[in-house]
Amino acid sequence: MTDKQEIFPYAFDLNNNTSADPGFGVNADDLPYVDWMPGLRLKLLAADTEAARFVVRILFDAGTLLPPHMHTGTVHAFTNSGKWTYLEYDAGQDCTAGSYLSEPAGSVHTLKVADDNTKATDVCFIVEGAMIHFNPDGSVMAIADASTHIRDYAEACKAQGFDVPEIVMGGQTTLAQPD
Repeated sequence: MTDKQEIFPYAFDLNNNTSADPGFGVNADDLPYVDWMPGLRLKLLAADTEAARFVVRILFDAGTLLPPHMHTGTVHAFTNSGKWTYLEYDAGQDCTAGSYLSEPAGSVHTLKVADDNTKATDVCFIVEGAMIHFNPDGSVMAIADASTHIRDYAEACKAQGFDVPEIVMGGQTTLAQPD
């Protein structure tokens, strides 16, 4: 049998782990939901402008219909409660509590929350890249990404009487000389 060092030449000294990054986290329950648009309350959990990624948790009212939009990157959606779907797809694509959905870059769709939901539909989205929102005629209504969510969430918190909370933020490039 071949020595493991030959197969996996990299070794990490687990007993001398002084350079470990502990990671960063927030208690999502401590972050305020802000009114974002009719039928939608949002809290921003994380945003990284360099990685072009943001994480939001959204509460949708029953019957909420979002404008058609396109994602320039992959989206991951975890549904905690309620039911929603995309109008462009079969009913078999319904997302309900406990479901996970992965959307490929380039997806264009119209999110619709079920009319008969008895409580808010609660979904966590991890969005890579930008969302391009369209008007009914196909023209661009708005573009949203990590930077616009950072700006708009802070503004909404202030306008709605909340302190702007700390969130997990990336995007800290510096000019440095490697060792």
